[in-house]
Amino acid sequence: MKNRNIFKLGLAVGIILLAAVLRLYKLGDFPLFFDESVHYVIVEQLIKGNYAYDPAYHAPLLYYSLAPFVSALGKNEFALRLLPAILGVLFVASIFLYKRYIEDKAYIAALFVAISPIIVNYSRFCRTDIYVLLFTSLALYFILRYFEKEKSFTEFKIDRDTGFAVAAAVFLGLFASIKETFYVFIALLGLYLIFDIKKMRLSDLLIACLSFFGVYVMFYTYFFSDFSVITDFSNFPAVRAFEYWKGQHEIARIAGPWYYHLELLLLYDFPALCLAGYTLYRVFRGDKDTFTALFAYLFLANLVFFSYMQEKVPWLAVHIEFPMFMIAAKAIDLKREGWKDKVALLVTVAFLLYGSAAINVVNPVNYAEPALYLPTQYDVKKAEKFPDEAMVCLYTTVAEYHPLVFYLKAWCMGDLNNPTTNADVIIANQTASQKLESYLTGWDREKMVVRCWSFWTQPKIEKIPEFLAFRKPFADVGCMNFTVYYSPDFEELVEDDSKIT
Repeated sequence: MKNRNIFKLGLAVGIILLAAVLRLYKLGDFPLFFDESVHYVIVEQLIKGNYAYDPAYHAPLLYYSLAPFVSALGKNEFALRLLPAILGVLFVASIFLYKRYIEDKAYIAALFVAISPIIVNYSRFCRTDIYVLLFTSLALYFILRYFEKEKSFTEFKIDRDTGFAVAAAVFLGLFASIKETFYVFIALLGLYLIFDIKKMRLSDLLIACLSFFGVYVMFYTYFFSDFSVITDFSNFPAVRAFEYWKGQHEIARIAGPWYYHLELLLLYDFPALCLAGYTLYRVFRGDKDTFTALFAYLFLANLVFFSYMQEKVPWLAVHIEFPMFMIAAKAIDLKREGWKDKVALLVTVAFLLYGSAAINVVNPVNYAEPALYLPTQYDVKKAEKFPDEAMVCLYTTVAEYHPLVFYLKAWCMGDLNNPTTNADVIIANQTASQKLESYLTGWDREKMVVRCWSFWTQPKIEKIPEFLAFRKPFADVGCMNFTVYYSPDFEELVEDDSKIT
């Protein structure tokens, strides 16, 4: 028994270390993506005391949590991505809590989320999504703990179960303070738990609600400094979030087919999806427990909801993947005689690990990968090598210049109606470059590939095997390219800068 416990401890540590390696490997080497650059600007505003909540850029906790890392580590990719990577490892570790419900299958579930291509990727990305997974995992665990014992709705009592209710509420409060998908999650969860409301104590429910709103109010009032966002209904965070994202859905800002997320699951998680399907089959046959019923429901509910929503972006797939991996692990029973379970586990791990290595280690900016949304290309990082004294003038739109401006030291926005040559470097989009050519005679020029994408929702089916084997595009590719113009004096400026260095 002692040796077995040591083995299990070693296995858990090994899975956590593997998760850490995949999330931290060359974390700061690849360029910022568009959203990461925007998030840095907002963190900078918060540090300067100019932050205000905007549902387009998600909730305050992201920026409050990143600010200390940016302040301590400076303006660089590693500083922005370190906390999400750490939280990604903690998310993997949180899965071991579920040993209480699925015993040793928790190791399988933890391994799946440790090496999942998409979950690993968004643990290496300065976004809110890995926060969401960690808070969701912990909240669901404490909810399951709370409902283990029957309670009287009218009884007043404070005990360990009250603590579970408060813990769940705190993590739900953190979820609500990081991303607006909380409102979707709580609606789906509430729909599932509504019939269990009488199994709660009213006193616990009230204490949990107070705990939730304590966290919620703390972040949305900017640590109790501005209560207008709470007292003004039209400015209330939930109201603003609902109105904004409802509007984005109606205009189909980032439209896609209903099967968008299903394609992602097939391309990156196919064996795990099959295992989850087997567990669902058993659930519908009546073979279920509290844990399996909850996670099967969340898998299907999230899949249906995000398939319906016209905001088709790959990071939303993590909401579907987490419950999917949990019920996929339930399908494998290594104690069962025969080879099928062992082969299923090996095939699933190999498939996930291969995909994860491809998009997180080998080429983290590969535009052939559907899991990478408009990946910034390495060309953009040339800008950080410009001399400190170099004045860079941009002829682009505001929607185009991220993340380029993150790498520039001194820059300005140009006006095509009054073009200037009073700059050391001019960077222009394709429209502007056509108009600037006649003004910039004698300037050197080169192409900068900013970001690329593949139209993979209209795939060439015959190319999918080539994608899986060699990670080549299986659909048409488009790129946003800029032209970089160097003034005749630029080389001299570079030489002077190198002498100073």
